[in-house]
Amino acid sequence: MKDIYTKSQRVVIWLGPDPASDGINHVFELIPTTEKLALPHISKSGREFFDKHVIPAGGWYQAEDKASSKAPAKNDFVVPDPAKEGAVALLKRPWWSRVWTVQEMALAPSAIIMCGDLAAPVLDVSRTVGNIMMYTISNAFNTGDDEDVFNLEDSMFADNDGKLAVAMLRLRRSFGKNKELAVLLHLLRWLRAKDPRDKVYGSLGIATSAYGIEPDYTMSIVECYTRAAFKIISGSCSLEIFSTLGRPSCIPPTLTSLPSWVPDWSYDVTSVPDEERAPTSIKNPITRENQQAPKLFEMRDAFPEEKASKSNIPFTARLLNDGKTLILKGIIVDELKNVGDKLIYPYEGPRIQSDDVVMSSIRNFKRKAKMAEALGGTIAVIQGWQDLAFKTENLYTMPGETRKDAFLITILSNRIRLSANRRHVLDCFGQSIAGFDMTTTGTVINQLHLSHVVPKLYRQLLGYKKASNMEMSDILTMGKSLGDVQWAFDQRMATTSSGYLCLVPWPTRSGDRIALLQGGKTPYVLRKAGEKWKILGDCYVHGIMSGEAWSDEKCVDIEII
Repeated sequence: MKDIYTKSQRVVIWLGPDPASDGINHVFELIPTTEKLALPHISKSGREFFDKHVIPAGGWYQAEDKASSKAPAKNDFVVPDPAKEGAVALLKRPWWSRVWTVQEMALAPSAIIMCGDLAAPVLDVSRTVGNIMMYTISNAFNTGDDEDVFNLEDSMFADNDGKLAVAMLRLRRSFGKNKELAVLLHLLRWLRAKDPRDKVYGSLGIATSAYGIEPDYTMSIVECYTRAAFKIISGSCSLEIFSTLGRPSCIPPTLTSLPSWVPDWSYDVTSVPDEERAPTSIKNPITRENQQAPKLFEMRDAFPEEKASKSNIPFTARLLNDGKTLILKGIIVDELKNVGDKLIYPYEGPRIQSDDVVMSSIRNFKRKAKMAEALGGTIAVIQGWQDLAFKTENLYTMPGETRKDAFLITILSNRIRLSANRRHVLDCFGQSIAGFDMTTTGTVINQLHLSHVVPKLYRQLLGYKKASNMEMSDILTMGKSLGDVQWAFDQRMATTSSGYLCLVPWPTRSGDRIALLQGGKTPYVLRKAGEKWKILGDCYVHGIMSGEAWSDEKCVDIEII
């Protein structure tokens, strides 16, 4: 298929019939208009909203302080409601969520999108959809009415099934091009395939290197994934693939015989339970990962370099004859001593409509109670994490750092732009984290030790107290605070026996080990399994991310199953 697409003059991307049934025809009608539009000026708040909901794409929007390549845009263009609905409908057509269709756009020298009898070049459709999104956001924020922003989240950008985020990711011009196989498998993780093995095989044609992997449907899913993972590790001389070992905690494992060092690529947008399908951005594991992964890959050079394992000896990786034991060189650095609770987004669950007034009132009350409990739980987790940082006697801090600095940097996994004023970033982030501080009443509740006696009531009381004092502006501030800690969702904070502060995968527990592995940029969490080990995933350990704990002389063979 690679040769067919690359050697074609033009590829037709078929979205399906009947564009008028869901308003897609209105998007095509706007193409001549949007071609003449300059990008709108978007406020800082609007830009943050765009980043959070639409996934930023180079050149799709401009900051207020940057000049436009065209005449400065007047934000007086109002997107017709049918076009907004059509843009969302276009992005939710099944074509965008299938793994095999990625190569159609990525490999084609020229492509058009066709829906029914309507057709237009991919770039025209991309530009028009982008403009619809940007002008809608810009206009909502320019009204100065917070309700307009909330309505935007609940309507146009409601994305319970994650399809909107997946499609917006794929609509980016650079998506799927010039990427290493491990990166592609991460980016395509949420796409659908009738055969789970096609998650690997469907990516081979667009990867910069296939590492000798050939489609073989006589293999089981576990064998396919294991072989692919080992070939990527040995071929790239890197453990980059271990960054994708993390599985959202809401998704139960299905491939129970998969070695711990092999990513599970089998789940997709349908795997998330209904009760976890939040309508917006960082509440939803699908949209959260689809926003974070591209940012990490594209901005990796903008953050401090991770080089926890600075080895000078040749990389080696061996697979034993049992087909599941991977042998790497590495060091067991430390043991995890205190592990905090998992940070989750405070989501009250899906809204269920009812014509029965009584039932509607009961459900509304239950949702408020659940939201209070969820919000209180988030506050309690952040407070518990702060206690780890401030009450651990031997906490390690870098020269010139305070305990608070170490705490903030660990939540961010040190993802602070090299070009930024580091002190200013930490001060601003510290103010954001202060939004989770307990009120006086919350402190009293805490002193009653209700968190241990009746944890559910404790979380509800904390949440009710916080929510009862919140105005509309406070809700937006809390939303920003939650957005600022999004990199830490579904993870835990922990300390080691030596006093290192860590951000670790959610399955981590006390007694697990911190290890450095040759070929890895970060530390990893390992768990003893007899004479061998299981790997839980990569982690951030404050103070050893630049090779401080690495020694070639101390390396031993570590067998991971």
